[in-house]
Amino acid sequence: MQQTYRDRGVQALVVDVMETPEVAKGWAERWKFSFPVLHDPDGTATSPWAPPDAVPDLPRDQVPIASNLIIDPAGKIRFYSLLDSANFDAKLIALQARLDELLAQDGQ
Repeated sequence: MQQTYRDRGVQALVVDVMETPEVAKGWAERWKFSFPVLHDPDGTATSPWAPPDAVPDLPRDQVPIASNLIIDPAGKIRFYSLLDSANFDAKLIALQARLDELLAQDGQ
């Protein structure tokens, strides 16, 4: 996805949440991402991005685990999905459809 959208001003990131640095590094090396992998060992940086109505019984610092977001340049969440094992979207079809829609609105 990074290769598909980078020329349109999109930056893909992975944030490894609430794991040790060793686990985070091993995971990033295993998948060989072509974009930055950030580390949030205690969930402090990512918990503010957890929408208040997403999985209300889950602690806010755990909501971003296994979620996908599109955040616009102003910092507004424009797409949010939480891992749903019953309807798993491994190819991120819904995310890409929303991203294409947003980019078309911006003339990109």
